[in-house]
Amino acid sequence: MKENQTRKIGEICFWLGLIVELLIVIVDKSAYVNPLESQLFRLTFLLFCIKIALTKYTTKEWVCILLAGSILFVSYLINEKDEAVRVVALIAACKGIEIKKIMKVVFWGTFSGCVLLMLLSVTGLYGSISMIADFGRGSQGEQLFETRYTFGMGHPNALHGMLWLVGMLAFYCYVDRAKWYWFVLFPVIDVILFLFTDSKTGFLVWLMSAGLIPIMKYSKKCREGKWIYLLGAVVVVGCIAFSMIGSHVENTYFTTDSLMHKLDKLLNGRYQSCYAIEAARLENWKWFAAAENTEYFDAGFVRLFYWYGIIPGMLYILMNFYLLYQSYKEKNNVLFTMVIVFSIYNLMEAHFISVYLLRNYLFVLMGYYWYQPFAQKQEFEGHFWQVKELLGKA
Repeated sequence: MKENQTRKIGEICFWLGLIVELLIVIVDKSAYVNPLESQLFRLTFLLFCIKIALTKYTTKEWVCILLAGSILFVSYLINEKDEAVRVVALIAACKGIEIKKIMKVVFWGTFSGCVLLMLLSVTGLYGSISMIADFGRGSQGEQLFETRYTFGMGHPNALHGMLWLVGMLAFYCYVDRAKWYWFVLFPVIDVILFLFTDSKTGFLVWLMSAGLIPIMKYSKKCREGKWIYLLGAVVVVGCIAFSMIGSHVENTYFTTDSLMHKLDKLLNGRYQSCYAIEAARLENWKWFAAAENTEYFDAGFVRLFYWYGIIPGMLYILMNFYLLYQSYKEKNNVLFTMVIVFSIYNLMEAHFISVYLLRNYLFVLMGYYWYQPFAQKQEFEGHFWQVKELLGKA
């Protein structure tokens, strides 16, 4: 009875921490500046630590937690970014919690928060419905002011990106019951939203997701073929390699006939912006980033290494490959799509590289998959001894 009560207390702490983290993300997307943000981060970290303390782990699981925690604690000591340690607590605390239940809570919380922000802006109660600004699309440095809709989320790219993520969460939670018209409606919503946001990045990644999920769901050849997962791994590697080249190639941004200049122009000058920051250039990356590396720019993978360093960056990349491997093992089409398209999104945007843990749902998924090999081995050993005992009695 005592063990059961302890487990329940741990689970309550986990759900409280998860909901608070979720609310922090929604508030951040609004026009409100949260003065208690850092205190709330400490609170969620404490809640996840209580869940860890009240959860049973094997020796090997503790080794994994302590090893990852030690590496990212060193990262925190050097660059002073505590989210590196907080993410270990979140991932470790997920043990024993059903993944679909977590993702459903995150889905409905994110969906409700986005709808609320949109309604508040449309009714004029709170938040701007649109913004007029120069989005850097003018030719040869010419200013070009455009009106694009935000519906209370601060930026048109944020609006398009958040609603795309809501769609991805919906498919993860309910893809098994999805009808054919879901896959027709999904890209239609993307097109309609694009008319308001004019967000090319959001439009493209949404379209990729809308194509890849039904292909993987309805094509057995794709879903069960090893080649598609290897191709997915190549795409992830390609995104990382492009980011590294983009943060290293010197002067090509200012040479109009160079390949990098042409490619970066398609990306609206994202890599030119990060290359202008000296510490963000590939040759200046360190094992653990310096505390003064705090500037914002759009290239996600470059920001990952610039903010945290090579070692934390490699841990994040290894997490992506591990989840890709799990998607192959389980033939999980939505998990596969999320890893691939999230990497492509990271090529152009840095939404997932943030102090807000629940902007990146891969962390929650990692929270479920990290301990599965240990759990499966323990289950196998349990069955083995049961069979041996039965044979002995016989």
